[in-house]
Amino acid sequence: MNSSMLDRLLTKKITIGVTGFSRSGKTVLIGAIAQALLTSDAWLQRQGHGPLAQFSPFERRQFRSAQIRNDIDSHLPQFPFLKVRNSLIGKNVSWTDPTEGISRLTLDLDYRSEGWFKGLRHLRIELVDYPGEWLVDLPMLQQSYAIWSDHILKSAAQGNRNQWSTHYFDEVAQLSTSQDYDEEISIRFSELWSDYLQKAAENGLVHNQPGRLLRPDALRHSPVLRLAPLPKHLQESGLGKGMAKRFEEYKMKVIKPFYSENFKNLDRQVVLLDVLRSLQQGEAAFDEMTGALKESLGSFRYGQGSLLSWLGRSKITHLLFAATKADHVVRGDRANLEQMVRRMLSLVDERNQIRSDAAKSSVMAIASVRATEDRMTVNAPKREVLYGQPEDKKEPGQWDPGGLPLDMPPDWS
Repeated sequence: MNSSMLDRLLTKKITIGVTGFSRSGKTVLIGAIAQALLTSDAWLQRQGHGPLAQFSPFERRQFRSAQIRNDIDSHLPQFPFLKVRNSLIGKNVSWTDPTEGISRLTLDLDYRSEGWFKGLRHLRIELVDYPGEWLVDLPMLQQSYAIWSDHILKSAAQGNRNQWSTHYFDEVAQLSTSQDYDEEISIRFSELWSDYLQKAAENGLVHNQPGRLLRPDALRHSPVLRLAPLPKHLQESGLGKGMAKRFEEYKMKVIKPFYSENFKNLDRQVVLLDVLRSLQQGEAAFDEMTGALKESLGSFRYGQGSLLSWLGRSKITHLLFAATKADHVVRGDRANLEQMVRRMLSLVDERNQIRSDAAKSSVMAIASVRATEDRMTVNAPKREVLYGQPEDKKEPGQWDPGGLPLDMPPDWS
């Protein structure tokens, strides 16, 4: 047996999916994990400090080193680690742009094992990043075009969404029940619908279907994305029948292949939640996030008989729900942020089906990159504050982010 074959036999592989709704911090988290592992030596003399402080192999001095393996699956899109890292620690520091499509980062970890088989061991971790916009598409697999259109148009006409969808509804009102289908019209209305979805997403709303209109990746300009909902009185027209056909193509050629090809290879799943942003956006955005989470996770079950099982025999055993940007609240509120996610999950998963499907599930409040310091005011009454530099400020300073609501759902009054 040659050394390369022996190496493969001794290397355990874990594939971790990282997902979450738009701007939840997937790209920064993956970049931060890789940077922490690659620079672990910098923290060896500072026990209990740094990004690996609670990583037990590192604390026990078992962890040796990490290496990025760009040669593994080199024909597939790779996570832009250097670009992400340089944007965060380079001369012109800025938050990195979100990744547009699915990407992978493979890390080889060397560590010393204990017990009967002492010696150097290898662990290969593959982190799979995919846009949160694609997450909300999964429930569409169980809908017809008519049901989907009725549901999504009703949502577009309500609350804050109404102000961004008015132009689309005005254009639809000009169509007649005898309207034939042609590509020029389908392009026009899919672009109008895409413009509406973009405005909704920019204002913190997450239930935006079809998700690929926001993050098309390799499907940009593809005919399968020339899709938009139509009201009941237009669904029997030539245009309506053409859109219904395109809807079925989207399900079978876009949604189903993505989940069946990727989820069957995942061992573990991380779901990121930007709870703080949705709280700042207000009641409508917060309710929509919890509603979209409930709808998505209802299809996200991992057990036998679930939709994911039917698509690709998902083998996910560990599930983590993580509230991101925990450095945006004071130290005393970070436990409250974690508890808030627990209460939110109890609302969206009333029967505990999702968590019971996984062998292990947990909740955490995390900060992929710590952008603030914890401080205490000098004058009485003393209280915890944060020290940092918001993006719209020229100089750093102290600021009080306010307290988190303890009720779930929050008392918005």
